[in-house]
Amino acid sequence: MKIGIKTAILGVMLVLAAFSAWGAVKTVRRAEDPVPDEIYAALCAKSGRAQYLLREEDGVVAVYRSGENRADRMTGIETAALRRSDRAMLRRGIPAEDIGEVLLLLEDLGS
Repeated sequence: MKIGIKTAILGVMLVLAAFSAWGAVKTVRRAEDPVPDEIYAALCAKSGRAQYLLREEDGVVAVYRSGENRADRMTGIETAALRRSDRAMLRRGIPAEDIGEVLLLLEDLGS
């Protein structure tokens, strides 16, 4: 009789542990994009005039010419070392109007 009660209690505890674990896993969510939409919208307002686009490729910052699918230049700036907000913007693409702005953006990302 004592073994039956111990087995029942153990079974109830296992069920409760399973529900607790399931609840914990369910509450874990993907981290939100650290760049608010308003900030990115302001940045992209000039995208119609952009001649270049900075994006991440193979773990580094790459420079694309507007409308091109292949990187024009690969930089030595590793994206893993960047702030989360910079990585998020690079995933979306950072537009630049001219090569001068590209150089300023790369200087900012590289420092």
